This record gives sequence, C-alpha cells and structure tokens, in this order.
Amino acid sequence: MYVISTCLERTALTLVICIVLKSLSKSMTNNVAQASIYRLTGVNFWENAKIIETKLEKLIDGSPSKLTAIPFYFLVSHAVELFLKSALLKRGFTANDLKKYDYRHDLNMLLEALQKKGVDITPATVDVINGLHLQHENHALRYDALLGIKKLYWPPTDLIHKALDELLLLTRLSTQGK
Repeated sequence: MYVISTCLERTALTLVICIVLKSLSKSMTNNVAQASIYRLTGVNFWENAKIIETKLEKLIDGSPSKLTAIPFYFLVSHAVELFLKSALLKRGFTANDLKKYDYRHDLNMLLEALQKKGVDITPATVDVINGLHLQHENHALRYDALLGIKKLYWPPTDLIHKALDELLLLTRLSTQGK
C-alpha cells in the first residue's frame, strides 16, 4: 500500500509542477518550460521504474530473468527519450523540431542530434541507447514482448541507471554553451 501511495503522491506533485510550468511557459523563452516538463516526466518514469525494479527477479549479471521486467524497460526507454528531448530543447531545438518524423520516438536520431550539438556522451550510454532504440521505436515492449517474436534488449539494470544518470545531467541548464 505504501508503494501505491508514494507513486500517487509523486504523480500528484508532478501534475502540480507541470501545471505551473505550463502556465509559465507562455512567458518563458527558448523552450525552457517544455524542457523542464520533459525532464520532470522522465524523472517520474525513472522513479517508478525503480519501484518496479525492487520486485524483479534477476540473473547473476543483474539482468531480469522474467517478463515481469517489461514495465521497467518500458518506463526507462521513455525516460531516455524525454531526457534526450529535454537536452536538445536546452540546446536550441524547438518543440516543432522534435515533432518531426525523424526525431519523434527515434532514440538514435535524438542521440545523433545531441552529439551534433557538441555534447559528449560516454560509449556505455551510447550502447544502452542503441540497445533500447529498436524495441522503443517498434513498440515491442507494448505489443510484441509476450509473443517472443523479437529479441528484447534487457541489459543489467545498473547499466540503465548509469545511462539515465548521465542523460539527466545533460538536461540541466548549461553554463558551458553545450
């Protein structure tokens, strides 16, 4: 019961913050409000993935052993997408740029656009994004995971958390111009 109430409290707080940011966005420039909403939503997804992770059965290498991991990877994939979009918005992309077909839910294209902005991303995080990309783009976790038709990318969860930590740092306001 505590887990459910904690999730609801976080969701309610997120909703309040989003409403405030949305109302402020009319006066804010450079997509800071939208970037903040993406960042906050990504953190919310990640925090809920951490709650799910506590119940996962894992193999020796730290990767999940059962299909009960689907919601975890679904949430972290979306957190990756939102963190990448937030980082791009803070570096000159517009909300309309992100709506273009090339970028919408394509983790690899979002990553490439961020790297073209001069942002350094570690090879380990690039590997995680590349691994999540196809199942995220194809909606495999939503529709096909239980069918076993497509191979799923389920790396050890600590690799996911390290990548999300790195991406979250890229969503801060930059004082370095990157």
